[in-house]
Amino acid sequence: MVSPDWPARLGETSVGDRMSKVHIVTGSDDNYAAGVMGLIASAAAHIPDLRVTVLDREISPDNRARIDALGPRLNIDVQRIEIAADALADLPVLRGHLTSATYLRLLIPELLPDEDRVLYMDCDMVVTGNLTDIACMEMGDAPVAAVPCPSPMAAELSATELAKGQYVNAGLLVMNLPICRREDMAGACLRLLADPAKPLLSEDQSALNMACRGRIILLPPEYNVYSDPAAWSDPSLIPAEPKVIHYVVGMKPWNGPVPLGAVWSAYVAPIADLMPQLKPTRRRRRLSRLNGQRKMVLGLLTGRRKYLNKFQAQRRMAELSRELSARV
Repeated sequence: MVSPDWPARLGETSVGDRMSKVHIVTGSDDNYAAGVMGLIASAAAHIPDLRVTVLDREISPDNRARIDALGPRLNIDVQRIEIAADALADLPVLRGHLTSATYLRLLIPELLPDEDRVLYMDCDMVVTGNLTDIACMEMGDAPVAAVPCPSPMAAELSATELAKGQYVNAGLLVMNLPICRREDMAGACLRLLADPAKPLLSEDQSALNMACRGRIILLPPEYNVYSDPAAWSDPSLIPAEPKVIHYVVGMKPWNGPVPLGAVWSAYVAPIADLMPQLKPTRRRRRLSRLNGQRKMVLGLLTGRRKYLNKFQAQRRMAELSRELSARV
């Protein structure tokens, strides 16, 4: 992995003279349309002259209209590219909170043939700071830049033969598209996914880690801060000034209360009239949350380190949530 000299890299822009706007690309099916809108609204609050492309895999007509209305409302350029329903149907999806829309990022190099640099972001993210520095940084021959996962699964580290601190989360990728095309990064990922000898629980994320092994620029953690308290075995490592919050696993703020969810709500408040109607919290989800709270109390009473760390992470996230929400 390439661990950059940040002052030097952020002082040089490899595409700054050719790119007048930060270009964020995200993708979704209809299930995450609310997330797409929250991502766009939050990014527009921090990034001047923003461009956004939404890879649209069967988003409903009503939600397409809502997304299209964001451009004039926020005074930014929002485009959609509709993706055929069967384009990704044969690829495996092993994690319950995902659909095959997770693979949309692999299509970016060919779908945007005239672009040199994009910032891919999962639609379950919210932007809390300006991302121009990473979007325009010098990348040399590195195909992507990303943040190391704070809590990678041991099975995935074994499958990819990477150490903790080298395995990155693919939710935010600075994509150096000429290099991605030249080296057929998408094709390399698809070949890895098709290999029955290497089952990958984290699908294209792990395939990307393997395809780009040793050539990924590692970004600081504030550019992809997990909202899951259990992801932080050392709560002191939670960045004090997040630039991007990532609502990982099933913790989606449009589905009910989650850590740091108030930050997402603060950014969507100005576009509330455009947002799809959010569904009430399901009984099953409420029961799951209550069960989690019961386990937390029992874990704290028995002095288990796992639950103490989680409790401390929850407290830190509650503080961050108040601080970040107040700035919106």
